Amino acid sequence: MNKLRIIIAAGAAAALVSTCAAATDSPAGESAELKLERLVIEIENVLPPSWQVIESGIGELPIGWTGPETGLYIMVEDTSTRFFHHSGFHYYSFYRIWLMPPGWEGEMRHTPYVADSAPAFLLGLSDELVALYHTAGGNVWNDGPAAFCSTLGLDTIRYPDLARRVVDLESEERLTDAAAATGDRGSELSQHSMASSFEMNPYRIVGLAGDGPNLYLEYVFGNEGDPDRLQLADLTELLAGSVFQRFPEVESLYLRRCTRDTFTDTIVNRD
Repeated sequence: MNKLRIIIAAGAAAALVSTCAAATDSPAGESAELKLERLVIEIENVLPPSWQVIESGIGELPIGWTGPETGLYIMVEDTSTRFFHHSGFHYYSFYRIWLMPPGWEGEMRHTPYVADSAPAFLLGLSDELVALYHTAGGNVWNDGPAAFCSTLGLDTIRYPDLARRVVDLESEERLTDAAAATGDRGSELSQHSMASSFEMNPYRIVGLAGDGPNLYLEYVFGNEGDPDRLQLADLTELLAGSVFQRFPEVESLYLRRCTRDTFTDTIVNRD
């Protein structure tokens, strides 16, 4: 099996993201400086009156991640309302956005279900970039992610928040169908030919939603520290291969791997 591109993320809560419209592609050969300048202008055009761009940069890394520092970064803030944090400081509602090149790989720390500081989450995908974002609690602009997606021409993987997990039963049937797992032995299974070795347990599927070429799956794994079990990364590879085998139309899987105490979000692309 060829190496899957995996972007591993972890977080304490997932924010709702809406379906996004297409936007104009970046001009060929455009420098990072010009891309950032155009990004600032595009974002400024969709900000509410009280919001403004306060930071931007080149060669950045999403908060909470490790990996190549190759992204564009922008931070917008609302100065009309100030919030007080229980740790003793004041802050304004904000969004941070990172635009990473396609195929970028990075890993985010495992985070408890209840955590004071959340890392960046997936905002959306396109042929040109992978976008992540981070925001503070108490936001007064709930439509921000949808506006950013539309402006940047991003396709999203819709996923529910932790308090309201939803499973699409038709998709679940395809995932757990033994016949689909075996498949046509005479057909080409590409790099995911090992997928049939992963047995999908329907009672461990706690979130499942599809949107065209993208699929969201929330799956509860066993104790990842058990030395008699496969490593979590190996299980992830097998599970992702199984998904791509059963869903030939899906190109990108947003996988939330759950344990009893933490969860880790992973983006797996079909190579």
